[in-house]
Amino acid sequence: MGMLKFFIGDYKVKYRSEEVVLLPKEFQLLQFLYQSPSRIFTREELLDAVWPMEAPIDRTVDDHIYRIRKKLSPLSSVVGIKTVRGQGYQLRLNKEVHDSPLLKDEEVSSNVKVLFHKYHLYGQGDALKLLEENQAVFGFELDLQSRLYLHFMKGNFKWFIGAEEISFWEKCYYFLHIYSYIEADKEKCLDYFTRALAAKELPEYHRQEIKLLNRLSLLIFTKRISEAESLLSQSKKTIHEKELKGFIPLISLTELYLAFLENDIASIQEKMTEMEKILVKYPFSREKATFLIIKGLNSLALKKQIEAEYYFDQGFELFRKAKYIPGILISLNIILFYLNEFQMKDDLYAHYQEVWKKYTEEYKFTELQQRIQSQLDFYLK
Repeated sequence: MGMLKFFIGDYKVKYRSEEVVLLPKEFQLLQFLYQSPSRIFTREELLDAVWPMEAPIDRTVDDHIYRIRKKLSPLSSVVGIKTVRGQGYQLRLNKEVHDSPLLKDEEVSSNVKVLFHKYHLYGQGDALKLLEENQAVFGFELDLQSRLYLHFMKGNFKWFIGAEEISFWEKCYYFLHIYSYIEADKEKCLDYFTRALAAKELPEYHRQEIKLLNRLSLLIFTKRISEAESLLSQSKKTIHEKELKGFIPLISLTELYLAFLENDIASIQEKMTEMEKILVKYPFSREKATFLIIKGLNSLALKKQIEAEYYFDQGFELFRKAKYIPGILISLNIILFYLNEFQMKDDLYAHYQEVWKKYTEEYKFTELQQRIQSQLDFYLK
């Protein structure tokens, strides 16, 4: 059965195409009951849970239950609140009788995968969110990899730790990336990526990206320039030979990072012009956002700090529109790295350190780092 979805900020509950708007206490009460379906709660238990610091009147719970029932009437076939005489209230979830026949339609499933891939490439975060929320309405189910990616792009990093029903190897790619954003020692991150590549259990679709792109980025962060140049050459050749179109903008952006590290002014300007043309052919939103960050680095190299900050802000805004949290975290890593390389530890450096600190607190990076590292150490021996 499809689950109710609770939207905390809007006090909304959705099921398929139906949407119910509640008052704050109604929302809290329903959410509390929903967390323990079939359990009977006394009025006193509900008062303690929803009104802990207040002194509501005797009929507060009854009145709220009455209003919630009226508002939930469009969802009566799915959910209801039962009065258990002499005991209290019980939320009941009803099993759906009919599943959509489209769930078994291979053509629908195939078309959804294509649509998901397109939304992903073009950074359509809102469209991906709607696709996820309305699977039952449209008669399809996202596959495991799509679901994992959605959690990753939205920054639901802690979810990966708790999803014990999913194997480590399906989550390994995401663990490696999350860890690489958090861990300051990029040599350590590179070592984990290298060990993952050597593991036969790593899914092939993740192995390819790690091999062609991800290790290359870490070679740049660790200033292994000759190794980075060699791998870059190999990756470019493979990407073009296999016509991996989604990788073409990414490898070109990585070339620019290497050119900045080598301080090759002529190469930087040449590749900046080339990148503009590539993005006309492949107008992918996240790659456009990354290029704005690179434009900011170019402005830094030219000692144009105000212009650099403008480009950085534009890049972050585009990542936010795409609802792609990893892009923001990668970009903060990159900006702080190159500010250090350019020996510009001034107010701008302090500003982005402060931004990073906020993300560290919001996403509980310290706890994540420890828990992910223990997983990586256990499986990547």
